[in-house]
Amino acid sequence: MSQRARAADLHRPSAPLPPSSSARLPPSPRAHPSARRAYWLPRTIRPTREGWWFIGASLAVGLAATNTGNNLLYLILAMMLSFMSISGVLSEQTMRHVRLQRELPRRLFAGSAVPIRVWLVNRKRRLPSYALHLREADASHFLLKVPPQGREAWQYTLTFPRRGRQDLPGLRMTTRFPFGLFAKVSRPILADPVLVYPALRALAPGEVPAALGPGWRERDRRGQGASLRNLRPYRPGDDPRLLHWKTSAKAGDLMVKELGDEERPRVRLVVEDPAPGTPPDLIEANLSYAASLAAHALRLGSQVQLATAEGSTGFGQGEPHLDRILERLALYEAPAAPRPLASPEEGRTVHIRLDAPRAAPTAKG
Repeated sequence: MSQRARAADLHRPSAPLPPSSSARLPPSPRAHPSARRAYWLPRTIRPTREGWWFIGASLAVGLAATNTGNNLLYLILAMMLSFMSISGVLSEQTMRHVRLQRELPRRLFAGSAVPIRVWLVNRKRRLPSYALHLREADASHFLLKVPPQGREAWQYTLTFPRRGRQDLPGLRMTTRFPFGLFAKVSRPILADPVLVYPALRALAPGEVPAALGPGWRERDRRGQGASLRNLRPYRPGDDPRLLHWKTSAKAGDLMVKELGDEERPRVRLVVEDPAPGTPPDLIEANLSYAASLAAHALRLGSQVQLATAEGSTGFGQGEPHLDRILERLALYEAPAAPRPLASPEEGRTVHIRLDAPRAAPTAKG
């Protein structure tokens, strides 16, 4: 093959791969947000103010040694360069095999200070780590020494100003060990996404609707209510907590209580979309009220359902159901125009308009 033919062959575009080929193009970094956080170098290094003076002095000594040929100046220059090399090696050794672990509370609420604990673990077997500075947002902490296989804890607080899915600021670990000439800084660590719930607050007496008033109804059958239905002799398998000791002492035999059944009230919270142009602060205040109302109703023992134009949670109670309600409110996004709501279901209904001034909502029994 001639040289001209080989050159034409090099510039000829390659044929596309067949559909059945196992080769795949690498994904674009824009397709995955996490790819933007993948850094080539785990740490960066920059001179401190003293380090810049030291570098300038080294350059001056180097120029003087080159112009004069003085051996003493060459020795001083070599010593200064060795100081910079030792700084890089020891600072890297200090930050190597150091791991951070974060402990978050179960729920994060907007506008509230969130207590956070970070554990710094030195996994090196023989060498300690010195002069580590931790920082996240406005909080910072300094650790003078972490022994080999040692753990140090740092407690601080973060405040999330708004609800929804957010990313933690990320921890940065810095060291100026050993001479303070250079600052070695890690990339953001543990910048994980979290879900922040709407703010919960205590409700004033006028903010509690009539639908959340007393509404327990007794049923003429055995259950787990609070009322006493009957007393009977103890049978194997009965709950020992139901023993009625006073009656047992009189009868000379073990007697247990039979409790009546109670029907828990069912409360349906309907969150209506706001009108266009509603201030975001007003929407957030009403979402916070809806979350506080749901938590209040669940604490009273009611079965609560949250209904929006996107759907409903179904009736439920307990802490897991509260998490489902708070998650739906945390992810709520106001539409461009109000959407129709589903037809009312069984239960007492409380309407909460997200564009209404903060006042006690209307209730229908």
